[in-house]
Amino acid sequence: MTDAGPASDLLRSGHFGNDAIRAVESLQETGRVAECSAFTDRLVSALLDGLRELDALPRDDPFWRSTNGIATFAKVRKHFARRLHTTPEDSAARWVLVAAELAVGSNDGGLSWLGPLITADAGLVVDAVTIADILERLLGLDAAQALRRACTGVDREQLRRIACAEGNAAAQRVLALIEDDR
Repeated sequence: MTDAGPASDLLRSGHFGNDAIRAVESLQETGRVAECSAFTDRLVSALLDGLRELDALPRDDPFWRSTNGIATFAKVRKHFARRLHTTPEDSAARWVLVAAELAVGSNDGGLSWLGPLITADAGLVVDAVTIADILERLLGLDAAQALRRACTGVDREQLRRIACAEGNAAAQRVLALIEDDR
């Protein structure tokens, strides 16, 4: 991921739609309000990388057919969802979609996109819990079900090691959620 420059620089470039700029600004504001700027800065970087990648796609590519050729938020979501459909293991595409969902305040904040990555790396439960916390504190949503679904494939033994050995509160929360289902 690249360093996220200010959204105002993107506006001046003329390459990106206003909806994309608002999404970046929304993530930045979310980070400030939820006091998790380091996390949301990573999501901003992922979204900006996605926008830049979409903008670099040649305009004669079939994706751009019947469009105005401007990289918008809606188009970045469509492009990366298609890319993920053909390459499910594409973690960069997943992070772009997580960022997009959190930016618009979707009901699961992108946790559904994050699930397969959590299955591969239990350490990502920290990011999942951060998203759940944002959904609960800022949007007033109950994120327990979305968090449980996203983490359902996690290696429980690995999660236990993280929870116990490292005293990781996020891992402990997810473990309690998952084991509560039994």
